[in-house]
Amino acid sequence: ILLFISKMKKPDKDKLYNDGVFCILPWMSAYINTDSTTWSCCVNKAMTDHSYLKTLPPTWKNDISIMDNSVEDLMNNDYFKQLRLDMLNGVKNKNCSDCYNLEERTGHSYRQDFNQNYDEHFDKVFETNEDGSLDNFEMIYLDFRFSNLCNFKCRSCRPEWSSTWAKESQSFPNHPYQDWDGHIPRHNLKEEEFIDKFKDTFKTVKRIYFAGGEPLAAKEHYWILKHLIEIGNTDVWVEYNTNLSMLKNAELKLSVVDYWKKFRTVIIRVSIDGSEARGEYIRKGTDWKLIEDNFRYVKENLPNVNLGMSSVFQLTNALHLPDFYQDWTDKGLIDEETLRNSNIISLTGPEQLSPHILPKELKVLVREKWNNFMDKNLIAEDINFKRYAKDCLDYMDSEDLYESGKREFEKFTWYLDKIRKEKFSDVFPELKDYYEC
Repeated sequence: ILLFISKMKKPDKDKLYNDGVFCILPWMSAYINTDSTTWSCCVNKAMTDHSYLKTLPPTWKNDISIMDNSVEDLMNNDYFKQLRLDMLNGVKNKNCSDCYNLEERTGHSYRQDFNQNYDEHFDKVFETNEDGSLDNFEMIYLDFRFSNLCNFKCRSCRPEWSSTWAKESQSFPNHPYQDWDGHIPRHNLKEEEFIDKFKDTFKTVKRIYFAGGEPLAAKEHYWILKHLIEIGNTDVWVEYNTNLSMLKNAELKLSVVDYWKKFRTVIIRVSIDGSEARGEYIRKGTDWKLIEDNFRYVKENLPNVNLGMSSVFQLTNALHLPDFYQDWTDKGLIDEETLRNSNIISLTGPEQLSPHILPKELKVLVREKWNNFMDKNLIAEDINFKRYAKDCLDYMDSEDLYESGKREFEKFTWYLDKIRKEKFSDVFPELKDYYEC
């Protein structure tokens, strides 16, 4: 018996691009979370929506695990099919609420960036069947998080994305994340088995985004680079969000620089939310001198690397970030190329660190400092960085939660300071008059 699945009516491209709903990602991409579950992107809400997850069968993690299922089957499961159908019909799927909320508050979101950057692959949308499935899914963009293995425990992170966070949350009573079950499943595949599982993906993929955890700590990351080199597919863009603390992986006895030299294009955005003591406080585990030295080494020795930064704009660093950017500009570590490859992203969780909890008088000062930095250092071509900064400032001003939210920030900060033997007011004297912690 032959089963025929009819194609949908050819969608109107212009209408989709202008309806405020459509995103190209479900047709050509996948996000693999640290627990191997597979979703549409890293900001989708389904993976953290407990009310939704409770409606799934007890086996849900295995059902959508990349290690227990084929890529093709996962890309045509109910989650992906419904997402495609909603987008084609102008329905705002709740899993995409982060992008929709950002657009309401700032006028811009990740969804719009992906539509612009991957417009050449729009024809894949025409291949959609009436049930939302695709007969021949091809992975173009792959966002791979191998595990929560990480040597840092950044204030804005969680146990799901950091093994050191996970260890801490299980080691102290009344921890903010004590309800987390502490379980991140790890596959038991050997290198050959792992590569064989993804060999078709590595034939079609054009861009791989490595994050984590810390991607430079993950053995699978090196397996993939090695395989791409062996099959001669070094035109793939390899992209990172990394803390850049381990150019040499002591445990694996590998130097990532040896791999990077063999690729045409490497894009590195270093996770830096501040410098010196502030940077070490926000991203616990940071050795500031090491990060600065590693950044300088890559910038001066690897011409195929597009080096930049990814900073999370939040309560603690909103005032400090422009000073840090100015310091590195003065040192020659930040130039026009670096800024073009950098982004500043508004923190949307945990809520205790939201820039919404800044008092109005500080918000005015934050905006003034950022405008001064941009007026002094940016040129007309730096439009993307200006947009990122503007989005963050607009997001900051979209709500005033200082009175209602500062107590939760103080409790969160006080507890972590206590167990980490730190003191917020010593590190951020510019904020100590506003928060009792």
